[in-house]
Amino acid sequence: MIALLIALGSAPALAQQVPQADTVTADSTKAKKDKKPKVYGYLQVFFKARREANGDGVTEPTVFRDQRVRVGFKGNVSEHVGYAVEIDPRSPDISGVLRDGYITLDYLRHQEIRIGQQKTQFGYENSTSSSKLFVVNRAEVSEALGRGINLRDIGVGMVGFVRLGGGFRLEDAITVVNGSGLNVQADSTKRKNVWGRLGLRYKRDSLIVRAGVSGASGDQREPADPGPPAVAPFTFSFTRAGAGVEITHPRFFLAAEYVRGKDKSSTPGVTGTRSGYYAIAAAKTRWGVGPILRYDRTEEFKRWTLGAYAGLPGDDVSLLLNYEIFRDDLGKHDDRIYLRLQTRF
Repeated sequence: MIALLIALGSAPALAQQVPQADTVTADSTKAKKDKKPKVYGYLQVFFKARREANGDGVTEPTVFRDQRVRVGFKGNVSEHVGYAVEIDPRSPDISGVLRDGYITLDYLRHQEIRIGQQKTQFGYENSTSSSKLFVVNRAEVSEALGRGINLRDIGVGMVGFVRLGGGFRLEDAITVVNGSGLNVQADSTKRKNVWGRLGLRYKRDSLIVRAGVSGASGDQREPADPGPPAVAPFTFSFTRAGAGVEITHPRFFLAAEYVRGKDKSSTPGVTGTRSGYYAIAAAKTRWGVGPILRYDRTEEFKRWTLGAYAGLPGDDVSLLLNYEIFRDDLGKHDDRIYLRLQTRF
């Protein structure tokens, strides 16, 4: 199910690869054109309101917010060497400005090697840009189990596919990273973290079906928490396993994913097993509008997301409405209403 959810109405993660340059000719103009960087990005502005639902008679103020601003550059410096850089100019902390920053090598047919800061590869939702999803917030299981400290880390990765014929192809993605998170230059633990996925894609006319499995293994350093109560820093090892499926059709999109993880540490209360899943459905119409329904759950958390969209997630302009009803181990919470306007360039 992991493969499915992550693709969530969006194009597969492979569609985000840096396009490779055409073969450079003796024509200097052509060579220059091949090396010219491509600029891209998107801007998301949302309005959030809360509806009183937990019985305390209190709700937080409504808010307008630039949820995400991304500006990226990608291109090639030679026939087989390229680069990708993406920044977040609205980051409140300088350590969060750089998102992607990696060199690409495409010496292997249909495989791209990435060296530097990049997304860790696990499932499909996390490896797909938020600008191509039908929901404002990713599923809780993607946030809690489908990534490390952050969605990005520093290391080496490879993303690609192998054609099998008959409309089938094998899709692969793997990253070996420090495990210390976004823009952290030093590795805080002895082990490297490995995140990967392997799936099968079938395409016939406008129908695309993808199914796959994901796995991860590594360790992570949890910093001290002053509390109260105060918690000393500790290191824990983890394993993750997941499965998912997605169906993309001109009239609908369906996706689902299940993830199970195990954490182990000598620190009391850390060792344990967790799991979660999500499923989403979106109807498509010729007018470019339609309804959305998602349910996601972990042991401590469950949420219904109901909504609608005007403009598909990959369009230049789109409007997204999400209504979230969620509960966790603390009980009821106020419902959340999101209205997000997005433009891509």
